[in-house]
Amino acid sequence: MSQPPILAALLFFFFISIPVSSYDGPLYDSSAYTKCKIQPEPPLYNGGMLKDQHAIPGTGDRRNSLSFSLKKIDAATKYCFSIWIRTKDAESAMITASLVTQDTRLKCIGTVTAYKGCWSFLKGGFVLSSPSNASTLYIKNLDSRDAGIEITSASLQPFTPQQWRLNQDTKINQARKLAVTVHVSDREGRQVQGAAIRVEQLSKDFPFGSAIAESIIANPPYQKWFVERFNAAVFENELKWNATEFTQGQVNYTLPDQMLEFVQANQITARGHNIFWENPQYIPEWAQNLTGSGLESAVTSRIQSLMHKYRGDFVHWDVNNEMLHFDFYEDRLGPNATLRLFKAAHQSDPLATLFMNEFNVVETCRDTESTVDAYVLRMRGLQRGGVRVGGIGLQGHFDVPNPPLMRGVLDKLATLGLPIWLTEVDISNEFTKETQAVYLEEVVREGFSHPAVNGIVLWSAFRRGRCYQMCLTDGNFSNLATGEAVDKLMKEWSSDGLEGRSDEHGCYSFFAFLGEYKVTAQYGDKTVDSTFCVSQARETKHFNIQL
Repeated sequence: MSQPPILAALLFFFFISIPVSSYDGPLYDSSAYTKCKIQPEPPLYNGGMLKDQHAIPGTGDRRNSLSFSLKKIDAATKYCFSIWIRTKDAESAMITASLVTQDTRLKCIGTVTAYKGCWSFLKGGFVLSSPSNASTLYIKNLDSRDAGIEITSASLQPFTPQQWRLNQDTKINQARKLAVTVHVSDREGRQVQGAAIRVEQLSKDFPFGSAIAESIIANPPYQKWFVERFNAAVFENELKWNATEFTQGQVNYTLPDQMLEFVQANQITARGHNIFWENPQYIPEWAQNLTGSGLESAVTSRIQSLMHKYRGDFVHWDVNNEMLHFDFYEDRLGPNATLRLFKAAHQSDPLATLFMNEFNVVETCRDTESTVDAYVLRMRGLQRGGVRVGGIGLQGHFDVPNPPLMRGVLDKLATLGLPIWLTEVDISNEFTKETQAVYLEEVVREGFSHPAVNGIVLWSAFRRGRCYQMCLTDGNFSNLATGEAVDKLMKEWSSDGLEGRSDEHGCYSFFAFLGEYKVTAQYGDKTVDSTFCVSQARETKHFNIQL
């Protein structure tokens, strides 16, 4: 057809959900349960590798140990395991799944708190670095030798690395992207073929960031490097009680004020970390000696001082950090101390989302203090006490990641219906920087691909030439291998810089990650710009541009 002489007066943008992509292999089943059920559900994947297998009672401990024999386990393949468990005698028991091969022993690949009279759901998994021709999957009771465990609906499903990645990409396409079609027409409504289209992503909806330290103040290279990548931040130590009130009554917010000025000037979302920390090691020394009304007065002063000063400045607050592992305040102020802290924080800043923040929930299941069931139980206890806990904070200090276990934990936590944030992600410095980078990409990709995860913050603040465990740059703010891994993911999860031309129907289509965009259409000597937002709302949107 003949081409119109001028560019369209109107550009229409239609947003539609992305369909499930074609996929060769099993789809990951995200089903999870955190409440005890009278009747168990059928096995996931129809049992997978455990279909028609029966558990073998443990030798000499038949009531508290069961096992499955596995013939061939491939290296790098992700194995997802699930099972329903109940006790016959003990009112409750901590149950752990482990794997033993001819070369190694994985002490924990999943845990659950089982109860008498109803069924509890264990979900986890494992991945081996070398293949095994003979392995044993153990289900054991750890805390009561007379529990008498029963199991049913056991399942073990393998996913090759390619299948696992395709499942991740499918979830990302569904949860993080929309399809966009630009319709270009002239003033008479005729379709324009051949208009040049350029897409610029102005901002991203998904919060991805890092911790920062006071070293970012008046440090242009650090600030430039940070702003070019991240849209979220948390202060590593500067807001903590022992940093702002090292001496009782002498409160100093100079450093956090300067850091807040930087993040706000660059439109960076900031988390508040933290109001209190249960670990006595990080409580001001003067406060550790207080009890009763003296400690109560100091706690009240801390909340009023911090929260009133920064009301509305931080989107989140970690109210009482690591309370699954430590109990300083509840030991000194009574069993309802945490409830009072959360309620006081909410009254001081009603718009901030209050988080329960903890380590070793998603990283491992070896820590019996912070199993996924322990986290869920504590969260529900706070909710029953009338507390507005709005977010699930998972620190994410990893050594060797276990993606199937990580995903199973996220699935179970998602049953709470609250936003999940990975709040302090890093990889142990026992590994080389190159290995840290590989593991970091695994963890971040797993988090980003899970629909219940609403944000990811790395624990990589650069302070005095070092970082807690994992740096992203050297002292000149040139990327290390870990920084390169982050940049690779940021580029992959961006729709910036797309270019093309409208087709014979006047259309240009692309998949857009959620965020704000500018689209430029050019035809002849006419150019039209339009900005719009791609959000999780799936309604059709129209944007009109008048030349």
